[in-house]
Amino acid sequence: MAKPSSSGAAKVVVNTSSVSELKAACDTGLKEFLKARGYEEMHTHTDVKLILGYIGVVFCAIDFAYSWKYPFEQTKWFSYISVGIYVVTSALALAYSYAVQRDTFFVGYNKAKGHVVSAGSRTEPDKTMYKLTLTTRPIRGRQDPPVFNSKPMELRQSFEAWFHEDGEFAADKFGADVASVIEALLSKKDE
Repeated sequence: MAKPSSSGAAKVVVNTSSVSELKAACDTGLKEFLKARGYEEMHTHTDVKLILGYIGVVFCAIDFAYSWKYPFEQTKWFSYISVGIYVVTSALALAYSYAVQRDTFFVGYNKAKGHVVSAGSRTEPDKTMYKLTLTTRPIRGRQDPPVFNSKPMELRQSFEAWFHEDGEFAADKFGADVASVIEALLSKKDE
């Protein structure tokens, strides 16, 4: 178990028998760690899913207003179309989540360093192991992109290394482990 810290940062305490709480605390800890080091979060994945959802909802709202004003027999053709569009946009959002976003919970860029970092995490059922995958790429359109390896790097660690017995998150230990992975990722040259 990690040793308790006496830093003035906000204390995060979770139920150590809940893998989902432990994972959520680590994911949040990584977001805070990267934001503190100058990374700005990109919301592309969220934006795509929101746009698809809004398209479906707008068609259903138009259908509702149209059905409110005119009888069902006159509006049922538009109801079929709007429900179809809603189903298709919902299916596209689901497919986007599974095929493109996958386990990614943070995508952020650092203009000063000239790169984008993507972070994805996973836990296995009935195991207390946290698997963090970090990838990086140059910012698109940059004239002088830094040279580094964009192959994913993985950090596997037991939750016990980052949480005290009472469930307090050891952000300093977690940050040190993540910093070492990011430095190794950025220092590698393309092979």
